[in-house]
Amino acid sequence: MNKIVYLALLVGCCLYALARGGTPERAAVGILVSAVAATILSPAAGSHRFYQLELNLLVIDGTLFLAMTVLALKAQRYWPMWLAAVKLNTVVTHLLILSPTLPPWSYAIANAAWSYPSPLLIAIGAVRHRQRLKRYGADPAWS
Repeated sequence: MNKIVYLALLVGCCLYALARGGTPERAAVGILVSAVAATILSPAAGSHRFYQLELNLLVIDGTLFLAMTVLALKAQRYWPMWLAAVKLNTVVTHLLILSPTLPPWSYAIANAAWSYPSPLLIAIGAVRHRQRLKRYGADPAWS
């Protein structure tokens, strides 16, 4: 059920950002959807997912964090900084499994919980882009 909710949120927010957002919002959609696809295609580290460090997911999340950080540095927007911070939290979450007393389900939940804000932040960025266009007539994308 959580996968369906997340995918519905992802599709809705990303379609809105593609239709109404500027270039940074569209770039973020491409980056995020690529990372989601890579995550879906990534095999589990062991016989069961989240029973040990998921190195494949850590690499994907680390790459996503770096891509969003570059976007935050280049785009003339505030929301990419928030998105990069969320992705940093996701990367740090992978370190939780190094605790010997941590149950695998808490690693899985903590990892998944940081996924939900990402499409919302991109959609909020698209909304704010539209507001700036309406107010000022232009909204520069890159600094």
